[in-house]
Amino acid sequence: MKQNSLYGMGLLGLGVLLAYLYRLQLPFALILILTELFIFPKWLRGKQRQKTEEKRFSDVNIYLEQMLYSFRKSGKILSALLDVEKLFPTGSMGETIHEAAGYIQETYDGEKITEKALTIIETEYPTRRMVSAHRLMLKAEQIGGSCEASIRILLKDRDMWEKETLSYRRHCQMQKRNITAAIMLSASLCLMTPLLCQTSLQQISVTEQLIYQITTMLMLLAVMGIYLYTETYFTRDWLSDDEKGQEIGAVKTYQKVVNYDFKKARRKSFLWAAPVLAASGICMILDMWGMALILIPIGIFLLFQHRIDYALAKRSVIREIRKVFPDWLMEVSLLLQTENVANSIQKSIPYAPLILKSELELLVERIAVTPESNLPYSEFLQEFSIPETASAMGMLYSLSDGGGSDAGVQIEEILTRNAQWKKDAEEMANKDKLGKMYLLFLLPALLGALKMVVDMTLILFAFFGGIHG
Repeated sequence: MKQNSLYGMGLLGLGVLLAYLYRLQLPFALILILTELFIFPKWLRGKQRQKTEEKRFSDVNIYLEQMLYSFRKSGKILSALLDVEKLFPTGSMGETIHEAAGYIQETYDGEKITEKALTIIETEYPTRRMVSAHRLMLKAEQIGGSCEASIRILLKDRDMWEKETLSYRRHCQMQKRNITAAIMLSASLCLMTPLLCQTSLQQISVTEQLIYQITTMLMLLAVMGIYLYTETYFTRDWLSDDEKGQEIGAVKTYQKVVNYDFKKARRKSFLWAAPVLAASGICMILDMWGMALILIPIGIFLLFQHRIDYALAKRSVIREIRKVFPDWLMEVSLLLQTENVANSIQKSIPYAPLILKSELELLVERIAVTPESNLPYSEFLQEFSIPETASAMGMLYSLSDGGGSDAGVQIEEILTRNAQWKKDAEEMANKDKLGKMYLLFLLPALLGALKMVVDMTLILFAFFGGIHG
């Protein structure tokens, strides 16, 4: 509470200082200060949430690693839970593990007791890796046998996830620093006007004009808003794997590509382009070559816009598939420890990314019709020509056919390649998120430039007005 009060006092002092430096009049200064005090709790909550989410991410990593090691040693989920609980004497993770272990120990009547207990942890810490680890342990405890290879897969996946997330967080911090520096530079540049009016341009009173007061206040409020948005954007749930809105959008784009009607789209493009190209022809006849040279490229673009639209949609789908395909292949790899290839693919569908489900269902149907043929595997996502998927399907067919080297060696080869694909997919997803923030780096500079244009215009009008006066 005392620290929050100090923050509040510092914020109030900053508002007063900004109002003085930019020569804001009392009404505008009050709006600025009140806005600062309004957004301060949001900024503080963002800081607190950031610490909480980083702690949750760290706890989940420790839990997954130790839980898998403990289960490999004992083969019992309850025993592994009790071992891991000792690592969390306090905090939310310790309480959640204690609740799950207590549910197993105290529930004597009912079905799927252990599964329901693990669901308690999954609900509190929702991440795909948690679900995969729990499902593996449940299956191993029920049917027995060695799950060494599967545990090794999950441990490698966890290690890669931790490294990539920490790398992404470092890039987030760097991006935040860059945006903050851009805000400070832009705000400093806009100080030129009040400084000039205080020194060499004392004879003109630009800072007292209403336009200056309004634009200065709006500029300061805008950069504060950018800073707050930056804080909230980079303060995210590090455990979240699925972005449902983005997944649904990707599925719609996928449906658009696979069901694309080129004849209808070509006809539509021609209807858009025909008037423009006709107008360019008329311009050439009338010797209006300047207008014709402008209209011709526009007409050509409209004539082929359906091809551009299709190419952009297809590229978007390919990028999304490359990001999620390694996750599905990881699921299949775990199932291959106890199932054949066809059953592994079929059982993976409920857990598969949305964009792959229809293709996987089609693959299962084709395998059922021609189980010995390689065509179902080679035709999987054939329209998109993705090397990673073609390579993986080739290895899965080889494994199902029983040809080549030992099955264990083949599975190991699949896992080795998939580890690199998962790393590439994580990097790609993180770059997409960081790329969206580049605009926030440019916005302060744009705001500063617009503000300086307004200020210089006011100075020129005031200066020439003074001369004529």
